[in-house]
Amino acid sequence: MQHPDGAFDESLVVNDGKLANVVVSIKEAPAGGAMPKEAAVLDQKGCQYKPHVLAVMIGQPIKVRNDDPFLHNVHALAIDNPAFNFAQPNVDPGKPVDPMKVVERFKIKCDVHPWMGAHLSVFDHPYFAVTKEDGTFKIPGNLPDGDYKLVFWHEKLGEQEKDVKVTGGKAEGADASFKPAAARADDAKNPVSAEVKLAVFNAKAETNKPGASAKEACCTAAAPSKAAALKTAANAPAKATAERPQASAK
Repeated sequence: MQHPDGAFDESLVVNDGKLANVVVSIKEAPAGGAMPKEAAVLDQKGCQYKPHVLAVMIGQPIKVRNDDPFLHNVHALAIDNPAFNFAQPNVDPGKPVDPMKVVERFKIKCDVHPWMGAHLSVFDHPYFAVTKEDGTFKIPGNLPDGDYKLVFWHEKLGEQEKDVKVTGGKAEGADASFKPAAARADDAKNPVSAEVKLAVFNAKAETNKPGASAKEACCTAAAPSKAAALKTAANAPAKATAERPQASAK
């Protein structure tokens, strides 16, 4: 069994105060950034999309893998970009899909397992990243020195912008705060109360029930979102470091 403790809905992932799956990007980025050399890969493993949040550049190659020895149906809900909707009945090392053509953010679902979901963000520049499980991110590319606006997007906590100054490849002030009012709760009885500082994330996460976990087995209905199941309270007094900014919650 790939998920002995049950598979989580990954819409709100807080690990020791660190916030994962936040898309961080430069707004109105300068032209001329190089295309990422590697193909972006969306995998299906244990009836979950990996990664849960994927970011790509227009024209970047994309592959969809299936590590599960059973049927999935990958269904992209794109509006402006080439949509894809196909079955992968068994293990597949990677099926190419058409590269994206315009800036857009959309969801990808599985028509066989309705709890499976991923989010794809498309950019017209290479200056973007997704926070890891430890809350850190690093925007690639050689961004010229100057003043920029960072955009932080999270599927539950919404979007924030922050002015930053880049000097010698390092950013100053690369943090953002998600206010509790911005959080969207799936269950009115379990509202999310979150104040998250992004870009440093030396914070701690607390839950009403320490160690609480979802108990649904893989390939059955997924557990409620962590926002509802754990009622995560995020409150992060962060100390930003320019080279490895992080996302955190307390």
